Amino acid sequence: MQKAERMKILVVEDDLISRKLLEKTVKGWGHDVITAENGMIAWELFKNEEIKFIIADWMMPEMDGIELCKKIRSLKKSGYIYFILLTGKDKKEDIVQGLEAGADDYVAKPFDVAELKVRIRAGERILNLERELVDKNEELSRLNERLESIARTDPLMEIGNRRAFYETIRKVHHRACRYMQSYGIVMCDIDYFKYYNDTYGHIEGDNLLKRVADAFKSVVRLSDDIFRWGGEEIVVIAQEQDASGTMLVAEKLREIIESLKIEHKTSQKGYLTISCGVAAYNESDKDNRWETILDRADKALYAAKESGRNRVMASDD
Repeated sequence: MQKAERMKILVVEDDLISRKLLEKTVKGWGHDVITAENGMIAWELFKNEEIKFIIADWMMPEMDGIELCKKIRSLKKSGYIYFILLTGKDKKEDIVQGLEAGADDYVAKPFDVAELKVRIRAGERILNLERELVDKNEELSRLNERLESIARTDPLMEIGNRRAFYETIRKVHHRACRYMQSYGIVMCDIDYFKYYNDTYGHIEGDNLLKRVADAFKSVVRLSDDIFRWGGEEIVVIAQEQDASGTMLVAEKLREIIESLKIEHKTSQKGYLTISCGVAAYNESDKDNRWETILDRADKALYAAKESGRNRVMASDD
């Protein structure tokens, strides 16, 4: 059985002798104890301390245990607060009143040490179970976030996949339309990648894709987004960039790949290059669809490849 953690317990009792006896008894069981002589003082302590367990007398001046319990239950505070009511009242209707006020348990006064210990242990078990549940929920939440990230990430290039692109572009385009912002799309293609695979093998081809993705990540802004469109094609969304700004982004991408001078025997240059097509959102677009901008970038990429590759071309529109 897991050992119970040391707890901070608030003891609220107006009688000095009973308060001291409770404090000494509960401390002897390995807990930290804070004391208060009435409900009003206890309420102020509770608001400023991280307290999960309270033992309070029913009858007290200024604010009694019932009122204290009601105020605590009405407070929006994370985690459960276990509340034991100490009372000299032993009628059934009194006990029901205490439980209806939000108390979890009660102990008759003068308290029996063995009984109090059992009641506190019951509260400990409940709080420990709650803590375990919170921990498991947090772990589950982290795992779900991780799964969501995996579902939106290309496992080879470690950039967004096509699903992530669709989710992102819809939001970016909606924001651009609503707030009259701009954005650009860069469609990139690794020149003669099929020949690279045929010459160096698919393992080296995969390594090449990783190097290209890493190079892209080293030059784009953190606010921009990179996605694998499929095969050797990569799409970049340049946030808040017009056509000329997006052209500069594309040229940086082309230059960084060329500067690596990765050997590619079957290409025109003898080393790896890329071609890029650029299009930007224009608020005067008649149909206002992101698919149109993507299509323009794709056509510009085709034109760049037809014009000799290793270059950046913008949409004719």
